[in-house]
Amino acid sequence: MATKQITSKEYFRILNILYFGLLSGQIFFAAVTLYLTLSGAVNQENSSLRDIFVFIVPLFVVGGIYGSLVAFKNRLSVTKSKVNLIEKMSDYRTTCIVRWALLEFPSFFAIIVYFLTGDFIFLAMAALIIAYFVTIKPNVEKTTIDLELDYTDKTKVEDPDSVIAEMDINQ
Repeated sequence: MATKQITSKEYFRILNILYFGLLSGQIFFAAVTLYLTLSGAVNQENSSLRDIFVFIVPLFVVGGIYGSLVAFKNRLSVTKSKVNLIEKMSDYRTTCIVRWALLEFPSFFAIIVYFLTGDFIFLAMAALIIAYFVTIKPNVEKTTIDLELDYTDKTKVEDPDSVIAEMDINQ
């Protein structure tokens, strides 16, 4: 299997494309459900659903945020133990994707419950996750801090033309 070497600039471009794709998906879905709800295109006369979800959705939101923090820290400790920078950066990308996925699920769940009930509290919970999501945007500085890189590796990551990762490609 062939691999393609990825420079720091390409690595963070790819990571940011993934990040913004996941973020914009949440925002777009929230906007569409908000529009449909406010335009009266859907009937939301089911208060029994609201009574059930008023306890479930906050658990998912808190669980998603907490789970993403714990999973990120646990995976990060394994990633930091790697010796090779290329392995660290590959694992870091995976760690970020896992973190984002653990946040995205409760966000979508809260938006769906808002759509079903029309109660803005659920949309506010999704907005809370989206706001937190905005604060964890990947960049060079956060990566070097997260991975506690030594001077040599930090210099490579900060150099846009330095090869810091590899990607498997099909021939």
